[in-house]
Amino acid sequence: MPRLTRRLLLGSLVATPALAQTAWPNRPIRLLVPFPGGGGADVTARLLATQLGTALGQPVVVDNRPGGSTVIAAEAAARAAPDGYTLLFASGATFSSVPALLPSIPYDPDRDFAPLALVSRLPFFVFVPARSEARDLQGLLALAKARPGAISYGTNGIGTIGHLGMELLCRGAGVEMTHVPYRAFGPALTDMLAGRIQVIMGDLTVMGGALRAGEIRALAAAQPERSEFLPEVPTVVEAAGLAGFDASAWFALFGPAGVPAPIQARLTATVQDWLRTAEAREALAKIGQVPLGGGPEALRALIVAERTRLVGLIRAAGIRLE
Repeated sequence: MPRLTRRLLLGSLVATPALAQTAWPNRPIRLLVPFPGGGGADVTARLLATQLGTALGQPVVVDNRPGGSTVIAAEAAARAAPDGYTLLFASGATFSSVPALLPSIPYDPDRDFAPLALVSRLPFFVFVPARSEARDLQGLLALAKARPGAISYGTNGIGTIGHLGMELLCRGAGVEMTHVPYRAFGPALTDMLAGRIQVIMGDLTVMGGALRAGEIRALAAAQPERSEFLPEVPTVVEAAGLAGFDASAWFALFGPAGVPAPIQARLTATVQDWLRTAEAREALAKIGQVPLGGGPEALRALIVAERTRLVGLIRAAGIRLE
């Protein structure tokens, strides 16, 4: 055998184990989640983690890092090594509204992350008690116009999508309602049923039980098209004529900036493949969500569109988080 051929063959035998050792992934992957365990976002993250683990052949471990208006988990992801072993499951707020709500944040939402895939959307609806005088959204807005500030709405916190969505609705319709923030939707629902507040813009994860029991009524869907979960309920666009109104929440997968392109492509494809399955649609439907599945460009476009819709509102309304 010629010396050059022997050398090339020997080199390939030596290189093969090294390549195998560095093939991604060859150890568990950490999925940072900015929300506490047990909620709809956490359940979705765990569904995704299971599917990624199966497809990639390595465990994907959910690491809940709640607090700081999602900043704690986002900062940890931004500072992680861009090797594909640390990922972030986040809502749109981390990249659109939170930077405008806080005086400063320890990450750049555009430069410090690699957008990978849109995962799911969580539709929001305008709910009132079953005994409410408002039989539809126009009726609610008429009551608010007749009694400025007398109608109060509850949310799961300042600057959340339920809060910003109600601000969009009130400003778009030219009415005034009073915001009552809670730590979660559960206590807000309890107070609405007790008559202490009159409206909630929330999702079916918490509100679904009371809706099925006939204790509350859905007046409008806070997204551009009717929801498959409540197809009989008109959208805010239909009911109030507010063109382009959208206050639904969404979740997506990100990595730190600099994750190698082949790893990014594999993660994007793996998420999209799962979301095309009937199993994914059924699993997400059980928690009131619908699959999305767009790639990096669609994710970037959605972030820009949401910023356009919300940042001006936040500044005009003077909404701030400390």
